[in-house]
Amino acid sequence: MYQFVWPFVLCLLPLPWLIRHIVPSVPKHTGTSSALRVPFFKILTQIGTPITMNQRTISPVLWCLAWCCFVLAAMRPLWLGDPIVLPQEARNIVLTLDVSGSMEEQDFNIQGQPMTRLDTVKILADDFIQKRNGDNLGLVIFGTGAYTYMPLSPDTQTLRSLLSEIGIGIAGTQTAMGDALALAVQTAVTVPAKSRIVILMSDGYANAGAVSVEEALALAKKADVKVYTVGIGTDPQSLQGLFSIAQLNSVLDLDEKTLKQIAKETGGQYFLANSTQELKQIYDIINQLETSQNKDMTLRPRKELFYVPAILGLILWLLAFYKRSLT
Repeated sequence: MYQFVWPFVLCLLPLPWLIRHIVPSVPKHTGTSSALRVPFFKILTQIGTPITMNQRTISPVLWCLAWCCFVLAAMRPLWLGDPIVLPQEARNIVLTLDVSGSMEEQDFNIQGQPMTRLDTVKILADDFIQKRNGDNLGLVIFGTGAYTYMPLSPDTQTLRSLLSEIGIGIAGTQTAMGDALALAVQTAVTVPAKSRIVILMSDGYANAGAVSVEEALALAKKADVKVYTVGIGTDPQSLQGLFSIAQLNSVLDLDEKTLKQIAKETGGQYFLANSTQELKQIYDIINQLETSQNKDMTLRPRKELFYVPAILGLILWLLAFYKRSLT
């Protein structure tokens, strides 16, 4: 769209007319001498090209148009483009998922259907990702080794697509928790942000990897990365055997002490997910704790156009001056 910065300058448009009719004219000749009378003046005027009415009036028209252009330029016309949303300095959040063999246990259920731990985590993580508008999200998976499955990016659609492809044992069957935490911290600091967050989810003990949990924790503290840890394990369940009833307690296979230590020393929180509902509540709590409150900042591109009428007015003024000199 087009608009004027100083539209009030339009009031100057009749200024030349006012000056011409209000300010008294100064006589061209003073004194008492009489004008020289030439009897054959009419004959002299017929020599050469006569001054037509069109030639006598074209200069004032050009002066008028030039003045209009100068007034238009003084009003500062400009073009405003459509608003552009400026990218804000977002949070860096790295989801770190345990995909070891123990995540294949079907001790969770969604709408009455038994689900593996990994599938449950993926479904609820997908809902969490959809709510992270404006943040940079990354994904690290770990088993026997740790791998960056997706670097930090605001592209939530791609992250959701990659998340759905993760399967059990894709990174090995053991638990390299130290490697995973160190890699997640390294991923979280690759992009400048006002806060860096790691969400570490595991259901076991660290039993593999080249980096110890203590070393990874020191790295997280040095990089000022906040870590939320989520322990995945269900309440004790009774399994009917052929001759007896066995008690299955998956929480006993969970290294809660280490997960609590990581969360405490980095300023995060530890959560224990015993059921699908609790895991969903954990995601909701983290979403509230690390909610995105980026205010939309927009920029409207603008281009000054005052030079267009200014140049046109100058051309008309020079043309009027030239026409006047001919007469």
